[in-house]
Amino acid sequence: MSEITESVTLTIDGREVRAVTGDTVLDAARRAGIPIPTLCAHEDLSPFGACRLCIVEIDNVRGYPTSCTTPATAGMVVRTQSKELEELRNSTLELMLSGHPNSCLICDDREDCEKYRPQPAKAGQSTKCGACSNRSGCTLREMSLATPASTLNLPTLYSPHKLERDDPFILRDHNLCVLCGRCWRVCEQLHGTPAISIVNRGREARIGTAFDRSWVDSGCTFCGACIDICPTGTITDRFSRWYPAQHRELRTSCQLCPQACTLDLIVSQGQVVASHMTGFKRPARLCALGRFAYPQIMSSAVRLLQPMIREDGDLTPVSWEETISAVAAALPNYRDGSFALIAAEPQTRESRRMYEHLAVEIMHGQLFSQPAGSGPDDLPSAVRDDITAGRIRAVWTAGDYLTQELLERIEYLVVADFLPSLAARRAAAVLPVAVLAEDEGTLQTASSQIKTLATPLAARGKARSEWTLVREIVQSMGIAGFELPSVTDVVRADDREYTVAPPNGDPRDRVADLPARFRGHVLADIVPGLQALGLRATEASAPVEQLVGFTVVARDEVVPNFHRLVIEAPAIARHAQPGQFAVVMVGEKSERAPFTLVDWDKEKGTITLVIEEVGRSSQEIAKLKAGQRIAHVSGPLGLPLPLDIPADNIASVPATPRTIVLGGGCYGVGSIYPIARAFKQAGAQVITVIEGCSEHMLYMEEELRSVSDRFYLATKDGSEGRKGGVQDVFLDLYREGLKIERFVAIGCSFMMRMVAARTAGLGIPLQVALNPIMVDGTGMCGACRVTVGSETKFACVDGPFFDGYAVDWDQLFARRNAYMRTEIEAIPQTAGNGLKVLQPAT
Repeated sequence: MSEITESVTLTIDGREVRAVTGDTVLDAARRAGIPIPTLCAHEDLSPFGACRLCIVEIDNVRGYPTSCTTPATAGMVVRTQSKELEELRNSTLELMLSGHPNSCLICDDREDCEKYRPQPAKAGQSTKCGACSNRSGCTLREMSLATPASTLNLPTLYSPHKLERDDPFILRDHNLCVLCGRCWRVCEQLHGTPAISIVNRGREARIGTAFDRSWVDSGCTFCGACIDICPTGTITDRFSRWYPAQHRELRTSCQLCPQACTLDLIVSQGQVVASHMTGFKRPARLCALGRFAYPQIMSSAVRLLQPMIREDGDLTPVSWEETISAVAAALPNYRDGSFALIAAEPQTRESRRMYEHLAVEIMHGQLFSQPAGSGPDDLPSAVRDDITAGRIRAVWTAGDYLTQELLERIEYLVVADFLPSLAARRAAAVLPVAVLAEDEGTLQTASSQIKTLATPLAARGKARSEWTLVREIVQSMGIAGFELPSVTDVVRADDREYTVAPPNGDPRDRVADLPARFRGHVLADIVPGLQALGLRATEASAPVEQLVGFTVVARDEVVPNFHRLVIEAPAIARHAQPGQFAVVMVGEKSERAPFTLVDWDKEKGTITLVIEEVGRSSQEIAKLKAGQRIAHVSGPLGLPLPLDIPADNIASVPATPRTIVLGGGCYGVGSIYPIARAFKQAGAQVITVIEGCSEHMLYMEEELRSVSDRFYLATKDGSEGRKGGVQDVFLDLYREGLKIERFVAIGCSFMMRMVAARTAGLGIPLQVALNPIMVDGTGMCGACRVTVGSETKFACVDGPFFDGYAVDWDQLFARRNAYMRTEIEAIPQTAGNGLKVLQPAT
């Protein structure tokens, strides 16, 4: 807030409050620490009055004005709390929630769910708070939980077509949007003309672009401000959305171009997972590289992590001491001026100073600084000619700046870099270096401003800062004067400025001005989403298409996030039994993912799976189309559920059929279908119960009714059937006095845990189908081990069915959470999902 020079005095909730002339009532209340709920208002944006949650009562003012748009005037008497205001706000909130998935807000198991699942579950669509990446930061959720109401009178409207995920960096789920207008207002404030606005009317209103163009074609510069200011998670960062919410912020300067913009890094468990603007004013805006590429560059899975030297023709990982000694022993052979050092701009001033000392003063050679965005083809003709003519025999390159032709003429090559390259494969020594937020020191911008980098993060692997590498190599060469204990000592005695090539344009205003390379590496190779912005990736030969695989007969989304897949797999269909599963690999390099068999047809030779879209493998499957082929399907695997009824001798079934209760939730709704069918065919009385967070998440009702004697529905929000879950319906049946022989529950781990917790002690056997992490599906890897009673079991060969009351649920949850970061990192970062599938044979 601005300094108070001229002020007015008003009364808010009986308190005398002083406000700056020009403040709104909301500003005055905030200044006094008086809370007023709001969604659309933001201290960095002009008043808008869209959400109407900030309404107040003002003496001598008709109606209920919005406090965010009402100027504070002297003598005004304001009330922020009353019965009428509470009722109006709750009605407005309920109206917003009718278009926003809300089942978790009124679920009776919410507290237990959040206790056992502190991080929201990954999902393609946010159909509930428990599957929303913005759960911990959702303003709408906070307001809803603060209200006393436990039911919603308006039905929830959900539209699967409102999900947009073809953008290179931004995911948009308009089912979460409450039209607060923050996103397009901040876009207008930062860029003058907003790339987005509210389009359509009524129920179809949403945030979009003129003429429904893609955001890439709308003039969007991908600064990410719309993500950072969204209060509901409608707009999210494709890369960082599923990382744990616990994090810290680190303010530093970007090194991807000479402007060196200031940015706030979001660091989770030592890893940069996002970068944000430092505010919502025009000078703080970022370009697409600073906002979206920066974290992905640092997190690249192919980082150089350990030093290597060439021994007997091969690069061999060795210790830093051996690497430094080897380089220090070789460099003196080239102190006759036949040495060149190629450095990257922008770089820290400290690394630049040390490189100058090494190249010019010690080696009597040359230093070439490559401007941002340059690559091998941009190397100065002087150095190319000197290498070709043999006048330069040794080269130290701090990036990917050498063509294959030049590499073949270099006698001794040192590569100090953070990513593999052709040069690194041919080098005599490879030195992994710290990069971006791992680096330390100061930056000089193109405008000659000196900026200090933040305290560095721990470098990946064994990487080190470049200035320290030069210091240690020079010391190992026996040259005095380089005893520099800290980075500040490097430029203390030599604080010269040096020239930094300015950018071709401002990439914060035009994506066309984004540098195409960093340290010579093609950025679109590291960050695939940049290809959608016009940055080209390295051309690679297309993979040979295989004419083998398993044909996809059909694929449809039965409800949001759940996909039914019919695959031609005759061998599996011939031998499948209820409760077994198959392991699917979409591509040759895909993950092996297990999925329960939902149905099979021996005559047609097909199997059916219902797959919940949560991670990489399921996202690949979600993009499949009929006629395409997938690489591998193995099965049937696992032990079938024992029916304990002689299916081949129906006459031996007792006159009074035994009663079996089957409960299914999420993917388990489909999984219980073949089990119900088998029990029904064997003469048992089958009672089937399925649950969903809301009515629009229920599926296969008709199929399950056809194989059930009694069929029940349960929803967490009470929109269909009984309010609650499978366990609640089961308890109702138990209280009826029904003699139940067995209870089988299949669903997510939390659902099965709740079933076990709520039905323990009733004396009815409970079987659950466990779904731990699984790799090979044959008992060899041990990843799916679980503890049942006092024994260690393997879900893939001993299960998947186990005694639900004997399962160590705490251990199961802990093991699943242990793989969370790996699962997040495996999710593709391209528009759609970047999947290349085998096409139909011609």
